[in-house]
Amino acid sequence: MAVAVSIASASSLYGQNMYISSNLLDYLNLGTINAEFGLSPAPKWTIYLRARYNPFTFNFGKQIQNRVAGAGAGARYWFWYSNSGWFIDSGITLSRYNTGGIIDRYAYEGDAAGAGIGAGYALMLGKRWNLNIGLGVQGGYTSYIKYGCPKCGKVEGRFEKFYVAPYNVMVQLLRLL
Repeated sequence: MAVAVSIASASSLYGQNMYISSNLLDYLNLGTINAEFGLSPAPKWTIYLRARYNPFTFNFGKQIQNRVAGAGAGARYWFWYSNSGWFIDSGITLSRYNTGGIIDRYAYEGDAAGAGIGAGYALMLGKRWNLNIGLGVQGGYTSYIKYGCPKCGKVEGRFEKFYVAPYNVMVQLLRLL
């Protein structure tokens, strides 16, 4: 927080160089709360920090959950100016997750770390509002415990593996500060 305040008060920065945003698609992921803070250190670059959190468990005849606590950091290169037009994106993510009952009857609890690349487009909705759309791919490593079901707690095994998954799948509402 102190770093964000220091950056925000720097005399070389001005309002349109910073933004806050939220990925609307994350809310469709069983209510995952998320936020991103970014700033533009140069005319064609932005850097960002993001966080995701989902504490919810649901019962729709069976228990389902996609609980996650995650954080990430990255950079975007803009082909025109920061926060306008096409961009390419890269970043790293760390997360702790507990998911189950969605795709199969098992539950998975573990940690993941990865790095990804992607691309997207920022549609300017107004002077201070953007809608960013993006998609990418991420590779990483996960260590997890597999359970027999979301409720039972019966351990089926402990696993470690490398993975490839979607990255920065976003329809992001962005407010320039």
